[in-house]
Amino acid sequence: MPYDPETDFPEAWKLCKPFMLNEDHLLSIRDSMSRELLNGLGRDTHDRSSIPCYLSYVQQLPTGRERGRYLALEMWPTNCRIMLVRFGSEKDIYMSSKCVIVPHTIAASRGTALFNFLAYNIAVFVREKKVEKDNLPMGIAFAFALNKLSLDVGILVNWTKGYGAQGAVGKNIVQLLRTALDEYKDISINLNSIINISAGSLMALSWSQINCKMGLIIGTGTNAAYVEQSVECELYEGDATAPLMIINTEWSNFGTNGHLDFIRTEFDKIADAESSNPGRNYYEKCISTLYLGELVRLIVVRLMKMGVIFREHNLEYMGIQWKMEMKSIMAIDSDPPDVYVKAQEVMDKFRMRHCQERDLATLRFICHTVSTRSAKLIGAGVACLINRMNYANISIAVDGGIYRLYPRYQEVVNTQVTELINPDLKFEITIAQDSPGVGAAIVAGLASSVIMKNMSRL
Repeated sequence: MPYDPETDFPEAWKLCKPFMLNEDHLLSIRDSMSRELLNGLGRDTHDRSSIPCYLSYVQQLPTGRERGRYLALEMWPTNCRIMLVRFGSEKDIYMSSKCVIVPHTIAASRGTALFNFLAYNIAVFVREKKVEKDNLPMGIAFAFALNKLSLDVGILVNWTKGYGAQGAVGKNIVQLLRTALDEYKDISINLNSIINISAGSLMALSWSQINCKMGLIIGTGTNAAYVEQSVECELYEGDATAPLMIINTEWSNFGTNGHLDFIRTEFDKIADAESSNPGRNYYEKCISTLYLGELVRLIVVRLMKMGVIFREHNLEYMGIQWKMEMKSIMAIDSDPPDVYVKAQEVMDKFRMRHCQERDLATLRFICHTVSTRSAKLIGAGVACLINRMNYANISIAVDGGIYRLYPRYQEVVNTQVTELINPDLKFEITIAQDSPGVGAAIVAGLASSVIMKNMSRL
């Protein structure tokens, strides 16, 4: 018989009720994001906006007719990927890549060790591919906050998620890597651009779907890039004839101006205090996979201490911070109705065997509620950008395991976006098949083409 959370486990219902967002909540959040977006684009309001809307200086979308070979570097929180990408005919992309795990000692170093490490691995890669003398254009897809001053000048705002190379903060990432590559006299690379990860996803999909106008990241963090009209970008002082500008919203910090205070729960505040960056990135901390597991764990621990769930078990493993992972939440929520096989398998990993069915049902309810809020908040953000662009029909490139591997999450996001956008607008969210590095390779090729055109006019 199905459980009714409100009557069958009222204590869990009471703790989870603040996570349940209604239409009025979401309309308020969507509209607040719209105002912060405008502030981010404004010259006089940019510095106080929680959605800074950094310029990407990418003002040209691919046509699908681009051809050639290009290099790319993806920089993620835990690893990097070096890529050689060839754009062939009829929408074919051929890619060869090498994934490089960044050792903690390198990631946490304060000097130039990180960029020396990257340069070494790039040098090895291009030699292996026998393109070390070809001076191929190369672009970087970057997963950390950048303040772009031009296509090849990206000033690092701050590291997150384990990186400690503080000497790079406030400096141009492209130049730091160029300097490190200069030590390898036998290789020739034209490192000419840097974009953020969400813009990379946008560019990669737009090569094959020309109506792609947004890139969305939902993973250990969240971000979005979208196509804006250049005249609306008050901080832009470049070519007035280029009508478009891809904007890196860096929307993870939305809420720090108080716009999410009315939905942030006591558990959100605990998770924030436990984090490496307390007082920042409130929107991201309500959404990202890194925090969803911790929110679920905090609620379970509270209920266990109240003596209303898993009474026969102790907190030896469940009491460990950040122990609950997003893959466990997806597994718990994947069982058919009234079946708790996956839920018990997850609990086995916490040394909590032979759990009562009611307790497992309570656990599933908690996972369902916390993840649903995340999906609804993403929906509000996506709707804000769709309404802002006002294109009749767009594709959205999404990257991140939570959307790719969690069907119910997909359903909630799509339903919420549909309810919050202007009724005459249409959208399709497409799981990115090509990585953001492909988008960085496209930008490198476009940048090289623009440079050559400009040189031919001299």
